[in-house]
Amino acid sequence: MSRRTERYLGVYFRLLALSACLEQRAGQSLLSAYLSLVLGDGLYQVYRYSQNSWQMNDFRLEHRMQLKSYVKIIDAMNVAYLLTHLLMVSLALLWRHKERRLLAQLPALTERTRPLINTNLHLVMECLVSGSAVMLCVLQANTYGLLLSNLRYIYCTQAVRARYLQMALLVERLDAQLLQLQQQLAAANEQQQQQRCWRQLRCKYAHIVKVSRQLSQLYGPALLWMNALCIGDFIVVCYVIIVLRELTEIDFSWLMLWQSIYVMLPTLMKIWTLCSTCNSCVRRTQRLLWQVNNASYLATARPGVVINAHLRSLCFDFTLQIMQSPLEFNICSIYQLNLQTLAGMFIFIVESLVIFLQFVALSKQTN
Repeated sequence: MSRRTERYLGVYFRLLALSACLEQRAGQSLLSAYLSLVLGDGLYQVYRYSQNSWQMNDFRLEHRMQLKSYVKIIDAMNVAYLLTHLLMVSLALLWRHKERRLLAQLPALTERTRPLINTNLHLVMECLVSGSAVMLCVLQANTYGLLLSNLRYIYCTQAVRARYLQMALLVERLDAQLLQLQQQLAAANEQQQQQRCWRQLRCKYAHIVKVSRQLSQLYGPALLWMNALCIGDFIVVCYVIIVLRELTEIDFSWLMLWQSIYVMLPTLMKIWTLCSTCNSCVRRTQRLLWQVNNASYLATARPGVVINAHLRSLCFDFTLQIMQSPLEFNICSIYQLNLQTLAGMFIFIVESLVIFLQFVALSKQTN
């Protein structure tokens, strides 16, 4: 990943009020003030909603009784996205010093490092999704109005979904440190001071595990809410495509179809990217364990070489350390970010789809 792409993504995350870290003090104060304004505006929107005076992104469909339930679901999802964004902004302000220390322990990737994800592609897709959403919002405002509320909705949804990409980039930095540890381990047998080298490798691995736990603690609560929102987005799409289409005689407009796709596809793409990145990073620790076991085998089984009992003991201790402290990305100690979790979410979505289809079939039989 180039420095320019990383700089653009950093500015993008700060504009979405997801990060409160800057090296300059003046910029840090201005950024904290900006996040405070975003937090204050969000709290004001929650207050207006509690007073039943907040106009949602409902495309002026509340006058149609058939879509009353759809409007309520969209209303609930908008509030959920707003509350999740407020949670992220609050944590960014409260934990800005922790985030600064975490970023200091995760140096930026060099151009020679092979990335796990194509950051340039994700940057282009973020620009395309945001640009198309804003253009459609402006076109819709010329007909129905509600420009400001729709822009707030787009801002909240883009900010919430960008958290996946933000954490994926940090996991990619952590994976680069693991790759460096593998390279150092491969050259450990050629070092003259093997004892000191192996101790340094063990300390570095312990540091990587510690950083991964800090990363999970900082971003875990927000990711838990986001996964719940992903399931809620799917419920909205199923309600629009299956329930309303089968049980009512409604001609769906392009705006409704676009909103249904907009709330689903970007979220699925980003959660797949994050789970795949975390899974690749965890698999690298398994290859690291294989390297340590191989080094222990070579220390005892090479012909013509005196058995190095101390080196074998160091390899055994390192193996035990990796097995007792594996690299994991836990979300609030509930589940882990890997491909198994992603498969479980898809299975849950398929089961929900079956329930929706059964509900539609029973409703048709009753009618």
